[in-house]
Order: sequence, then structure tokens, then C-alpha cells
Amino acid sequence: AGRVQAVAFDADTGRLDIVPDAPACGTQLRWSAPKLIAAANAMASGANVSALHVLAPAPLRAGPAAVTVEPAPQPTAPAVPVERRTPPEGYRRAFEAHREAAVPPRADPGITQWQQP
Repeated sequence: AGRVQAVAFDADTGRLDIVPDAPACGTQLRWSAPKLIAAANAMASGANVSALHVLAPAPLRAGPAAVTVEPAPQPTAPAVPVERRTPPEGYRRAFEAHREAAVPPRADPGITQWQQP
């Protein structure tokens, strides 16, 4: 229902080429190909569809009766600046304990700073 578009039909070979709008839809079409072929032959007299070829997913092109959708409004920045809350006391103590327990870097700053001539 609006997720698949038939793009070509070869009457000599009976191959119907269809394009889904998403990979998952294409997989579902491949699984149900025999049922779709039988339904296509029942609906279109003389069609004689014998194979269903599912092409790579692509956005479907809108037809003449398609509904146009206006773009969603963009969010605006808040008028009031956001205030940061003070972290809880437990968080601050844990952060300080981590800083105290952290191993200082063992690299000599004079070696790590390389300058090009």
C-alpha cells in the first residue's frame, strides 16, 4: 500500500520489475513472490506474469494524485538561557577521589612536545 512501485513489465519473458521504498519491504516482497505473481495474473487479464524482479530500494516518485506535505517547523532557541545545576555532593566527592587516584602521566613534557624546524 504505497510502498512499492511497478517500473517495468516484459511481456515476452513475463518479468515484472518492482521497486520497494525500503530494504525490509523488498525482503518481504521476495518472500511472498509466488502469491504476488498469482495475484497479478488474476487481476490483470492476459498479463501472464511469471517472474517478479525486486530492484534496489529507492524513494518512490510521487504521482499526480500525491499529497504535498509542508516541511515541519524548525525548533527555535529558548528565550531564557539554560541554567546548570550544581552537581550533587556525592558526585563531587567521587570526582575528587578519582583525580587523586589518577596516575600522573609518566612522559617527559619536553619529549612529547615536538617542534618542526
